Amino acid sequence: MYFIADFHIHSHYSIATSKNLIPEYLDYWARLKGIGVIGCGDFTHPGWLKELEEKLKPAEPGLFRLKREYIHQQASAFPGMDPRFLLTGEISSIYKKDNRVRKVHNLIFAPDFSTVRRIQLKLEALGNIRSDGRPILGLDSRDLLAIVLECSDRAFLVPAHIWTPWFSALGAKSGFDRIEECYGDLTGHVYALETGLSSDPPMNWLCSFLDRFTLISNSDAHSPEKLGREANLFDTELTYDGMVEAIKTGEEGRFLGSIEFFPQEGKYHFDGHRKCGVCWDPLQTVAHGETCPVCGKKVTIGVMNRVAQLADRDRIEARERRHPYFSLIPLTEVLGEIMGCAPSTKRIWTAYHALVKRAGSEFDLLLRLPIEELKKIGNELLAEAIRRVRSREICVREGFDGEYGRITVFPAGFSERFGLQESLLDESYQKPSGEKARALFCFDLKEFRRLRSLQSIDTREGGAVGYRPVSGAFSSLNDEQRRAVEHFHGPAIVLAGPGSGKTRTLTCRIAYLVMHRGVNPEHILAFAFTNKAVVEMRNRVWELLRDRTGEEVPRISTFHSFGLELLRDRYELCERKVHFSILREDERKKLLLQRVGVGRRELKIVADGITTLKQNLKDEGEIEDPTLADIFHRYQMVLIEENVFDLDDLIYLPVKLLLRGPAFLSRIRERFRWICIDEYQDINQAQYHLIRTLMPESHSDLFVIGDPNQAIYGFRGADVRFLNRFLEDYPGAVLYKLKESYRCSDTILKASQQVVGEKDKSSFLQGLNPGVAIQVFLHPTDRSEAEFVARTIEDLMGGMRFFSIDSQVTSGDDHGEIKSLKEFAVLCRIAKQIKPLEKAFNDHGIPYQVVGEQPFFHQEPARTIIDLLKIANNPQNRFLSSTYMRKGILQDSGVERLADMLKEAGTVRNMVLRLIEKYFKSVDQPQFLRLMQFAEEYGDTLERFLGFVATGMGADSYEQGTENVTLITMHAAKGLEFGCVFIVGCEQGLIPYTLFGSGRSDQEEERRLFYVGMTRARSLLFLSSAKKRVLFGREYHLEKSPFLKCIEQELVEQREMILRSVERKDRSQLELF
Repeated sequence: MYFIADFHIHSHYSIATSKNLIPEYLDYWARLKGIGVIGCGDFTHPGWLKELEEKLKPAEPGLFRLKREYIHQQASAFPGMDPRFLLTGEISSIYKKDNRVRKVHNLIFAPDFSTVRRIQLKLEALGNIRSDGRPILGLDSRDLLAIVLECSDRAFLVPAHIWTPWFSALGAKSGFDRIEECYGDLTGHVYALETGLSSDPPMNWLCSFLDRFTLISNSDAHSPEKLGREANLFDTELTYDGMVEAIKTGEEGRFLGSIEFFPQEGKYHFDGHRKCGVCWDPLQTVAHGETCPVCGKKVTIGVMNRVAQLADRDRIEARERRHPYFSLIPLTEVLGEIMGCAPSTKRIWTAYHALVKRAGSEFDLLLRLPIEELKKIGNELLAEAIRRVRSREICVREGFDGEYGRITVFPAGFSERFGLQESLLDESYQKPSGEKARALFCFDLKEFRRLRSLQSIDTREGGAVGYRPVSGAFSSLNDEQRRAVEHFHGPAIVLAGPGSGKTRTLTCRIAYLVMHRGVNPEHILAFAFTNKAVVEMRNRVWELLRDRTGEEVPRISTFHSFGLELLRDRYELCERKVHFSILREDERKKLLLQRVGVGRRELKIVADGITTLKQNLKDEGEIEDPTLADIFHRYQMVLIEENVFDLDDLIYLPVKLLLRGPAFLSRIRERFRWICIDEYQDINQAQYHLIRTLMPESHSDLFVIGDPNQAIYGFRGADVRFLNRFLEDYPGAVLYKLKESYRCSDTILKASQQVVGEKDKSSFLQGLNPGVAIQVFLHPTDRSEAEFVARTIEDLMGGMRFFSIDSQVTSGDDHGEIKSLKEFAVLCRIAKQIKPLEKAFNDHGIPYQVVGEQPFFHQEPARTIIDLLKIANNPQNRFLSSTYMRKGILQDSGVERLADMLKEAGTVRNMVLRLIEKYFKSVDQPQFLRLMQFAEEYGDTLERFLGFVATGMGADSYEQGTENVTLITMHAAKGLEFGCVFIVGCEQGLIPYTLFGSGRSDQEEERRLFYVGMTRARSLLFLSSAKKRVLFGREYHLEKSPFLKCIEQELVEQREMILRSVERKDRSQLELF
């Protein structure tokens, strides 16, 4: 069966698209055009998918048709057409690969709605698929292909508009030089490529590495009228599998070729600068060194130039398999030229509908009907115009840098010399002479290659010498780091400011002890403060020690995890059973309320008081306040009854056990003879007692690293004085100072040191480079602040989508060192500031992740799953099980059945999956997918999984490898670094934080927190404040943070943003195509 198919379109859910992109109008315009199969577009958007399921009904296998009640009333004029819909969607991937930012669009085909839902579920776990019909994800194209294949072996991926400078697999701005570089080991599953509007098949035939791919073309329509401006021709069975197989094989007789735009009309065909009015062919561009003579910047390299760069042929005939192609001009444009008015006028549309109704469809007119018949349907002039189009006898003005080209049928001035009516009536009318058939290249390809090769030689000979790595595990250490690493016996303290390489120093120190001093790895214990930091440290140590230690590895842990291991060894001495649980902070407060009888008003004071008692290792008999002593006793008894510990117990009880058990203490000390501690400024009283218990001697082999200016956890009981008194605790300890920061510039270091004032202990730090000025902005509102952040990121990244570039939100060029979305972070003092940022990021299609004080597994719905696992593992925790009985989730006998069900599941991941299936309607929530992926790492060790979850912090939720901007609180950002950092809300009341509570805060700790935030930045730092901000439903008008006044004016550039009222256009007017 012969038919035309257009697979790549969009819906009204995509930005800058027509509101008429709905199934009713798509069906109607497909009939007008003569299209047999339309891709539905945007299937990843949940709202669009719901609309499709509501309005479409199954047709042939893998295809759908519009339900009768939704068919447009004028569709009856085209009784021979009954278009089919095929499920397709476009994904925008922005990620870093091979040290470059890659922006690639991919078109996905799916055989059914269930496959689409599986793809949706996978993608929603990775990013926001609801803000735009074409979602932007920080996902490698190869990994996207893997997801598609995993969801269905019938699903199909096609790289979209492969030559477009931005957003394509081979584009000049952010693409690759070969398809294999983009899709890696899965390239064999890529069978076809979409050529895009600015190239046609012959241009692609010049590249032999594309020979094995079938070349397809689609409209990428952003309004129904644009359907079919590029399309594909088939003569095969009208089914999903029939079309996909024809594309995969490219079999002649089944896949018949493509309908094309004239590529010169594409808006990225030639090179140039739209603003400067510079339009060049590739030879002109290379002759000018790719530099615009007007502004001096690099011109935008177009598709023709990029093809010429990668072409390895001079003749298109060298490609054996060459499908036919037909270059056309839309009928409205032909009519507009003949009738002397714009194609969008009512006059043109009236003529268009009349002609199409007579001919059957637009493609019948443009492609199929004989010229003589066209004369009868229209007139001789129309027939001549279409003949010229078919013969490629056209006049061309090439498109460039986002500006469409213009293709005309008749020479300039024709409409003035020959009016329509005159030509129809005058028998002496002479047809104007046409242009010669358009050649493939209008420049000398050989000369282009010669000039490029000369420039390449100049670049290689005159370029800077690249970095040459030096071999050896410790070769990259500077002198100060090396001295600290090679410290052997006795205590040592290292003062290490931000970016000075403290983690490298600590891990190299561990490796040095093993590799050069013969220390048994089992005798080394290292502490980090978050589970994420532990994983990073373990990985680094493993890289340094692999193939040297056999199965023995150093013990690297958080303080809480270490204490948990000691309790598992001695739980009976604490009157617990083997499968005990760890309380979250919210569970501890509920227990105090409901089981101990503490009133709500006293709850915080009592909870904080118990924490203080445990951090100071107080026994019941040592508590002076009798009321608090009674509460403490009753609380401890309830913990025993429930077979649980609270987080404070994980340090409090192990220290008690060690002090009361000399043999136990001796065994632990004998095992861990060398202790290394990161972030020593953040230890609290209980952790200090643990360290002093394990390492009491003045000559102990204790090695600690810290920075007094990064002590920011006083609210958790941390005390910087333990760092400051280290030399008193261990007389004779050696002090090392790491003086070079490999992260921050001198500007950022100086400014941040000025914030912490004269008490600064890190002023000896030297920056990586002088750096650029810190940008300080004042905005009218928090919403305009969020919009500024989103636009700035988009500009620095060179645009997130075509709309940004075409509307000149950004130039499309990336800036400096920032090459990846994960290089951006937005820091705020409290999590409530994040909401307007999320809206702005969604509006701009910027993928992001939110990292707060609480990890995702402490939040619903993941928390319910964790709680049910805890109940099954520890049936004695009746307080928790009764909570879920009251909710109706568990019955009286449900705990035993729950435990049996999970025992049968085997792995932790399967346990999580069974709970989701049993207690929730579906697994279609990103939190569930993330939880299952997380649980997969733990195999069948439920105890270890629950231990990690119990001791987890907000920073543990940070996903470093994902291509997302990070929205994060300043506390959670500790230990992280980014190329570009925005600190929003630099206002009195937020920084320092005095807005709520007592209205007072530890000013010095607030200064240190701001210091930590500023020093997360490697290159660019933006500090912003707003005159008006909404928090907790209340409007605030706050002054600038006083900390900003501490920074010398020479280090900053200050600007005030003015809010202008701009009339918003209707979405349907923002047409790109």
